[in-house]
Parts: sequence; C-alpha cells; structure tokens
Amino acid sequence: MPTVTNLIGLGLPPEQAVQICDGVNSAVVNATAAGVRTKQAINNVNDTTPTAAELTTSFGTPAAVGTGFVGVVKDADTDTNCFVVVSNGVSFYYLKFTKAV
Repeated sequence: MPTVTNLIGLGLPPEQAVQICDGVNSAVVNATAAGVRTKQAINNVNDTTPTAAELTTSFGTPAAVGTGFVGVVKDADTDTNCFVVVSNGVSFYYLKFTKAV
C-alpha cells in the first residue's frame, strides 16, 4: 500500500502543499516529504551561461518556484547541454554538466 504524506507544515508554499504518494505528485512540480521540489524543462538557453530570463521562461520566477527548488534544463531538447538550476526564492543559480564520453 502506498504511503501518503500531506506536505502542509513542511515549508512548502500553500499552493504546493499537496498530498504526495510515495514521494511522487502527478503535477509538473514534484515534492517529497523532505521538501525538495523539482522539474525538468526543455528550453533553448545559452550554451554556456543561461540568463535569468531564460530560466524564468523554463520554470517561472524564482519567487514562484520558491526556496529549495531544484530543476534541470535540457537545452533545446538535444543531447548537448544540461544544467541543474536552484532557486533561493529571489534568484536562480545554475551549474552546467559535462557530457560523459
């Protein structure tokens, strides 16, 4: 039987404090009882330094996704660039991954 957790009171904004079944929510933004929210976006971003505007297009504003948000950008839906993005609720920060060969 799946475990259901209600995330109200775990630091999530009220609009994201939903019931989670085994750490998975069927909405675009996923959450776990530990409070991590994540999303993968496919967007054409700068190959070396995605801009705040490009990341906002990918996920929404840093304030909207909230503190603790972690997302992944798959650049232009290709197999070339991949970025992990985090939000502190005010700004986005990113790290570009290096493709394994």
